[in-house]
Amino acid sequence: MGGDAERRFMNEDCVGAEMDFHNETLWLMIFVGLTAVALLGQFIVMLAAFFMVRKSIKTVQDEVSDVRSTVMPMLNRSKELLEKVAPKVESVAADVADMAQSAREQTAHIRFTADEVLARVYRQTSRVDNMITNVADGVEHAGNVVADSVTRPVRQVSAMLAAAKAFLGVLATGRRPDRQDVVADQDMFV
Repeated sequence: MGGDAERRFMNEDCVGAEMDFHNETLWLMIFVGLTAVALLGQFIVMLAAFFMVRKSIKTVQDEVSDVRSTVMPMLNRSKELLEKVAPKVESVAADVADMAQSAREQTAHIRFTADEVLARVYRQTSRVDNMITNVADGVEHAGNVVADSVTRPVRQVSAMLAAAKAFLGVLATGRRPDRQDVVADQDMFV
């Protein structure tokens, strides 16, 4: 009997192993199926993205061709205008440079002339100042000479008159005037 039990045990192991094998196979098939579905979904998304990108590229190409058809004539006209205007601009720039050089030269000449005029004005002003100073000194000297010439005789006459008055005062009163009167008389003379 020992052999039957062993066979049954082995049969049960085989059945269990067979069931495990079927279970694993089932799970593997489910996993492979899910993977296939996921890959199919990814393929569909990538295909949709491809068509959308293709449509976007077509739209961008159309827009670029529209912009190119609009912008290229403007660029060509601008290029033609620049080709026409460039020599004129160069000529104007050269003329402006010549004018600036001429203005610098004229400014230097005007500055030199103004400095020269100012130097001459300074010399003439100095000469006029010396002349006026000499004239003023001469007038002052002449005034002093005239004043001295006129005032000296006036003082002498005044002194003589004062002496005559004092002499007559002494003769009339018989006495000498006080010293205070003499000091007061001296204050009257300039």
